[in-house]
Amino acid sequence: MKMGRKAKPKSPQEMALVHHALENPARRNMIILMNQGKLSVPEIEAVVGPNMLDYHLHRLELAGLIEVHEGRIVLTEAGVAYGGLVKMQKERGGANKT
Repeated sequence: MKMGRKAKPKSPQEMALVHHALENPARRNMIILMNQGKLSVPEIEAVVGPNMLDYHLHRLELAGLIEVHEGRIVLTEAGVAYGGLVKMQKERGGANKT
């Protein structure tokens, strides 16, 4: 199976999924960690803990920000882009409710 990289959201529904995925502080932290190279489920779990990890990964996957294959996380094009924006926002003092 070929892993594709999903581009920016193409519809209001896709944009709503991205917004929902990134409105949660745990998921914002996760996408930052992934953009820093933590790309396995155990690596993310070690930092954010096991509570609702599968749910959070699923929300990020539904939004088209990541793909999970056999415990490995692949950031999509959108995941890289939004991860960079979330990191920049956090560094500037916004969205840092993590």
